[in-house]
Amino acid sequence: MSRPRGNHTERREVIARAAADAIATRGLEQVTLRDIAAALGVTTGVLTHYFPSKDALVAFTKAQAFNRHLTRARDAAAGTDGIERLHAVVTELLPVDAERRTSWRLLVAFHGSAVGSAAMRRAHDRRMRAWFAFFAELVAPLGVADAEATGMAVALFVEGMAVHLAMMQRPRPAAWQRAFARTQVERLVAPATPPRVTPTP
Repeated sequence: MSRPRGNHTERREVIARAAADAIATRGLEQVTLRDIAAALGVTTGVLTHYFPSKDALVAFTKAQAFNRHLTRARDAAAGTDGIERLHAVVTELLPVDAERRTSWRLLVAFHGSAVGSAAMRRAHDRRMRAWFAFFAELVAPLGVADAEATGMAVALFVEGMAVHLAMMQRPRPAAWQRAFARTQVERLVAPATPPRVTPTP
């Protein structure tokens, strides 16, 4: 890992990426500022110039991780429409390679830390509200009865699937992930079957 370069914002982002790699590998509680500084080839004083504490660095790193997920999802949604637009987003988010598995493992680490932190829970709440709203926008054109509830269902399915697969010792093959996700998403957005009415004799 090279020393942070660029302007102030770029340096903060480089530090956050190093923190993300360390947290995804070792866990949030075990990682120290010294570990992150060593990975970057700098002193802890350099880090505290940009982040006054580990908590500040962790909060920024979490925000960056979520923003990358949302940006990746929005990019995947561009250029297509209908159900294929939703499938494109879901496919892009699946942990089919090392980079995506690391990204999801990072969010798992943050979920655990939020249990004892009101600030982290508030950040998580903001993240999930944005996530649900994004998926509601994706499913709204599909003619579902309740876009908000269906969007939430798809968002929770994708995140749950991605998190658990990312944590597996032997990840499922990419083709299996895509096929399974496609089938389940189509079930979630399928129009409800109206109840059968028995004719009155």
